[in-house]
Amino acid sequence: MGLMDKFADPALFESLSFGEKMTGSFITMLMGLGVTFLILCLLWAFVAIMGKIMGVASKGDKASAKTEAAAAPSAPITAPAVQSDDEIIAAVIAAAVAAYQGSGGTSNLVVRKISRISGETTLWTNAAREDCIASRKF
Repeated sequence: MGLMDKFADPALFESLSFGEKMTGSFITMLMGLGVTFLILCLLWAFVAIMGKIMGVASKGDKASAKTEAAAAPSAPITAPAVQSDDEIIAAVIAAAVAAYQGSGGTSNLVVRKISRISGETTLWTNAAREDCIASRKF
C-alpha cells in the first residue's frame, strides 16, 4: 500500500508519521497546482485560437469599412485642444448634425445657438441623479 493510499484512508491517516503526512500533503499540493496550471494553459490556448479566428473575421469587416470610408467625403481631422464641457457638447451636437446631413437626411435642420441652461444643475443632471438613487433602493 503506497503513501497516497494511506493518506486517502482516514483510518490509516492517524498511523502516519509527521514526515509522511508532510510528504503526502506536498504531493497533493503539487498535483493540485499541476492540474490548475494545465487548465490555465488550455484556457490560454482557447483564448488565443478564438482571438485569431475573430481577427480573421474582423479583417473582412475592416476592409469593407475602409471602402465605405473612402467613398464618403470626410472633413479633415485636427487634434483637439483642451476644451470645456460646453465646447465638447457643442462639438458632439455639430458632429451629429453633420452626420445626419451627410447620410442623406432630408430636413431643413439648422442649429442657430447652443447655450447652457443657467443654474447649477440641469434637468438632465437631476434626472440622472434620481435614476441612480432609484436603482439603489431595495
